[in-house]
Amino acid sequence: MTTAINITDHLADEDIPQFLPDMMIKILATIDENQKPNLVFINSFEAKDNKTLMFAEFIYGRSKKYLEQNIKCSVDFLTLENNNWVVKGDFTHWEYEGKDYEYFNLKPLFKNNAYTGIARVGFIDVKKVIAPNTPVKTDRKIAKIIKNFVKEGKADRDKPNLMPTMVEKVFKAKSNIKFISFIDEDGYPMMIPTMELLPVNQNRLVFTPSILKEEFLRIKPGTFMACYGMSLEIMMYLVRGTFQEIQEYEGIPIGILDIEEIYCSMPPKAGDRIV
Repeated sequence: MTTAINITDHLADEDIPQFLPDMMIKILATIDENQKPNLVFINSFEAKDNKTLMFAEFIYGRSKKYLEQNIKCSVDFLTLENNNWVVKGDFTHWEYEGKDYEYFNLKPLFKNNAYTGIARVGFIDVKKVIAPNTPVKTDRKIAKIIKNFVKEGKADRDKPNLMPTMVEKVFKAKSNIKFISFIDEDGYPMMIPTMELLPVNQNRLVFTPSILKEEFLRIKPGTFMACYGMSLEIMMYLVRGTFQEIQEYEGIPIGILDIEEIYCSMPPKAGDRIV
């Protein structure tokens, strides 16, 4: 039996203040030139009002170019208390001056930089807010089942190892939050946060979502996906590859993804391909 997902076309008034703290995980999903999902951490995101997100560009990156090429995007907001929002929207424009530009330049994150302020401010029209203010929890039972799945070799394959040890550590650590993303049926990138994701023999990832399980079960084999791992020390990596299937194991649906590409998501080499 599936549970209805709460979806609205705007942010609730009481939710907007929660988007303000800088100490919050904010992940932007865009669509690249090959129609593949791309994920990046941008902590300047916040809600301007119920129907508008805005963010400051301090460092130029590919994701901003992707927004200009394809306006469909989504943003995942995760508080320190692990409450989550997935917001789908359309990128509308940049502003290079004005009230919002000055607002960001006066924030401690930017005004204390001795060399330069922000370059511009981007705006996104909110189209859908999915499962607003939903807690993301670690399920020890499910985490143990996935570990057993890996130990028993249920997802093994005879392929060369691709994932470097430094990347594997980020995705393997229990305390690190991870995100999976794919292009949804509506043409927007969909994001699902999860604590239950593990590498397999450095060439596969296995996972089940912490929330939005109904969305996860709709992913079709052959779908190209992106996975984002982020540690408490702000070690960040993007892993992309092809979704193979969902296997049922001890009553838990477990997704399997074959790794094809790995990228560094940290300055000064953000966007550099590792594999």
